[in-house]
Amino acid sequence: MSNYIQVDDIKSNIVQGFELQPYLYETDEEVRDAAERLGVIDPDDIHIPLHYKIKRYAVVYTLMRLCQDKMGTNNVEMPEMEKYAVQYGMYNKELEQLRGQLSIEMFTGKVNEIRDRAINTGTIYRG
Repeated sequence: MSNYIQVDDIKSNIVQGFELQPYLYETDEEVRDAAERLGVIDPDDIHIPLHYKIKRYAVVYTLMRLCQDKMGTNNVEMPEMEKYAVQYGMYNKELEQLRGQLSIEMFTGKVNEIRDRAINTGTIYRG
């Protein structure tokens, strides 16, 4: 059983008929790795339930990995139209966007202000 997300968290139709548990174990490792990159060394410091952006990151990672493994199984004439390849590209792009939005505060559950929700942002004051 996964620590961070469950099969029920994944709403995409593309997963129908596939065993997701191995991907969820891999996703757990990815979540821990993403947290470590931001400075959360102890996995026990990752706040559960996950912040919604981290949860989305985990779901997208799972979908991306499934599509990566299934690419080429449709046997279509035009590989660029292969559904798993198309979906992989979409999920990969979203994953990169989400990765840049994650913060240590999200992982530790200490998001107190809106500026804690994204890194590389500044506070704007009006005079």
